Amino acid sequence: MRFFIYTILFILLALFFFHVFVISKDWNDCKGRIVQKLENTYNAKVRIGGKVKVSLIAPKLTVYNLYIQFNNNAEKGLHDLISVDKIEVRASLFLSLFSFTLQPKLITLFGMKSSKKNLINVANEQVGKIDLLIKESQVNLNNNSVGYANIVSIKEIFIKKNGKFTGEVRVGDNGYNFLGKVDISKKNIQINLESSLIKLLFKGKRNNEELEGNMRLVISNGSNLVNDLAKIINLNFFTYLIPSENIEILSNINLDANRFVANNLTINSKRLQACGIIKYDIKNNYANININFSKVNLNLTQNDSKKTAEIGDFLEYFGRVTQKNLSSDFGSVEVSNIEYQNRKLDKFHATLEFANEEIKVDTLLQLSETNVVFRLSGKVSNNSTLSEFNGDFLVKGDDFKSFILYFFPHIRIKKNVKNQFTISSKLHISPRMLDISDIKLLNDKEFMYGSIRINYTKKHNVISSKLILHNFNLDEYSYSLLSNFSKMRWLKNLKYDINIETSINDFILNDINIKYLGFLVKTQKDKLVVDKIRLSGEDFNVTGDIKILMDKNYIKPLLDIKFIGNKFNDRILKLSNFIEIKRDSSSKINQIQWSTKQLDFLDNEKDFDANIQINFVEFKHEQNILKNFNLNVVMINNIITVKKVDYTLGHGQISFQGYLRPNLIYIKFLIVNLDVKEISKIIGVDSINGQINFDGSIKAQGKSFNDWASNLLGEIRLQTQRIEFTNVDFNSFINNLVSSKNKSEISALTNVGIYNGNTSFENISGKASIKNGICSTSLQFRINQASGSISSNLTLSNFTLISLFRFFFILPGNNNAIYIDMHLDGPIWRPKMSFDEDQIFYTLNNYQ
Repeated sequence: MRFFIYTILFILLALFFFHVFVISKDWNDCKGRIVQKLENTYNAKVRIGGKVKVSLIAPKLTVYNLYIQFNNNAEKGLHDLISVDKIEVRASLFLSLFSFTLQPKLITLFGMKSSKKNLINVANEQVGKIDLLIKESQVNLNNNSVGYANIVSIKEIFIKKNGKFTGEVRVGDNGYNFLGKVDISKKNIQINLESSLIKLLFKGKRNNEELEGNMRLVISNGSNLVNDLAKIINLNFFTYLIPSENIEILSNINLDANRFVANNLTINSKRLQACGIIKYDIKNNYANININFSKVNLNLTQNDSKKTAEIGDFLEYFGRVTQKNLSSDFGSVEVSNIEYQNRKLDKFHATLEFANEEIKVDTLLQLSETNVVFRLSGKVSNNSTLSEFNGDFLVKGDDFKSFILYFFPHIRIKKNVKNQFTISSKLHISPRMLDISDIKLLNDKEFMYGSIRINYTKKHNVISSKLILHNFNLDEYSYSLLSNFSKMRWLKNLKYDINIETSINDFILNDINIKYLGFLVKTQKDKLVVDKIRLSGEDFNVTGDIKILMDKNYIKPLLDIKFIGNKFNDRILKLSNFIEIKRDSSSKINQIQWSTKQLDFLDNEKDFDANIQINFVEFKHEQNILKNFNLNVVMINNIITVKKVDYTLGHGQISFQGYLRPNLIYIKFLIVNLDVKEISKIIGVDSINGQINFDGSIKAQGKSFNDWASNLLGEIRLQTQRIEFTNVDFNSFINNLVSSKNKSEISALTNVGIYNGNTSFENISGKASIKNGICSTSLQFRINQASGSISSNLTLSNFTLISLFRFFFILPGNNNAIYIDMHLDGPIWRPKMSFDEDQIFYTLNNYQ
């Protein structure tokens, strides 16, 4: 017993002194042997930049700041290496003591930064030999980019030598937990991987280096997972092909030293069904892929807001696959039963051929039930640093309307006529640029030529374009997209600076032939400008600009419009008539009424304020020419303020101002020397000549001109020097009345004689009071043979007149004035004039 106790004490004492020796020794002298061991193990260059420590009590070797460079990589800098902040090699105490060497049982890597390929090289050397733990590390999926989207953050991955593994990683903003096991025997292999979103099962047989088995991959609700898996396996383009939904992928796998074959490959989901085969000749570095899509539903893909395809992503993918010595045929890709825009596309065929660092591309698409064919052909090339595509694009068909309907749903062609058309262009794509040049569209008589270029940078994207259009009839197109244009938030979210120069020659708009329209569209941060606007033609000579400003100086976006010019015809605006006139078969007026169309442009709160300034030398409205037309309008917080509108119409000077609010209008106006014909011809009256002055103010509530007329309220002052009424002669009528001897003569004068000749009314003055849509007028006047007054009520809603004309005159040889009354009643465009003949006869006999 005493010997046993002494033996234990001796061992403990020896261990103590040995431990003191271990922790006090400078192990940095052993860096060379550690480096040599690692270089032999990994066939790589190794450098230790930090300290080396050894602990005996819990046997482990710790190495700080380790860098590994694999020999088949050209060293360009530390970022190309595997860098590890700290490596802990934990040993088996029992085996280490009796073998007098460090016997590892667990290697832990802390703070590792590596490429995907180098990580696989490290793991392959240790799997099945020792437990491997990786913590708080990062793996770059793309050697050419270190962006956030290309990094997989490893919180922990634990790979046991018995094949079991667990892990917790983050790709972008998405985190994933997984577990699984790899069972490998001499004749069989089984891989099982499970997580909340993915299940992978592979069962097969192995014979030396040959492997054969079945794979089943199920992805549940893969909206994010498919994207992240595509990044990990370097097939980013699958992000836009494989849907974000439940997916099942099945395949038979055959692998040996010379080839890899995926037979009976099938992909099934709600919107996608495909089958095919993938062959890869490892020895000759040649691949062949054939896939047949029996169903593709792009309608659902359009609604997937998480998938925003960037042209640069496709070219970055091509840059990785167009490698030296790689040859392949991505051939015989057939797609049928394609649904897009809730319509079916008939057939899609594509072939891709990889050779000599180039990809030859040839694609064909045909629209269902139409003879419209798309063709894209060209080459993708790679010079190790840059990939680019150069090719030709062609569309041909005999149904332009169907083509627009499929691919530009916000545009509609009104006429139902089929005609031949072609679209062609040169196409250049690189990771930072999309260039569509030599664009030509020929559709019947319509022709367009131009180019579009999109430049991509990390901080700045620019779209520049030049388009020239000829012989377009814009009346044959409708544009529903413009209905949402006032929602200005699209400008805030715009990711591109735009510079588009457009010219349209010899076109038709609202049945007007216009010679030329040119403009330049530009956007910068929080600003859209349409300037250098020039409109020219028979009735047009206008320049101007339109700006939308969204900077911090404005509570709402500001729409700023300025136009000046010598000539302008408002027919181009297609303004609604505020008066509706109905005529009979002989073109006589049956009815005149105010427009009942709802003016709802202020019903909903607008997303912008506005400032509009217009100055035209001649402004043509129907047959009228308004000269020196000036308009200044401001809209703030849904209130339109008309600061000034003034113009000259003939000899008349018109000016007014006011405001419009939802359901309310107020106008104050001043009109001087206006030709009465300009007013009377609107209601079909052409028997009045002269000039008139009036001023006043009106206000009304409602949402249409008819509503306003029904409840109008206001005061108007009226004055004129002279107005002539044709086809009615009150002076001769009064002279003849004096000499009439009986009722029959008076009747002949009131029904026939009064309509032979004209009458000039002079010094007309008075006022009109408007209440509840009824205009009550009181006027005084003079003619050669009399003076008088007019009292009338005009119902504005239906233009019905009730009026009384009273004529005062003095009979020959009499000092006292007498009067006669005339009634003018009925619709204002065809009023009926009447007299009380008995009262006239009685009055004349009493005073003669």
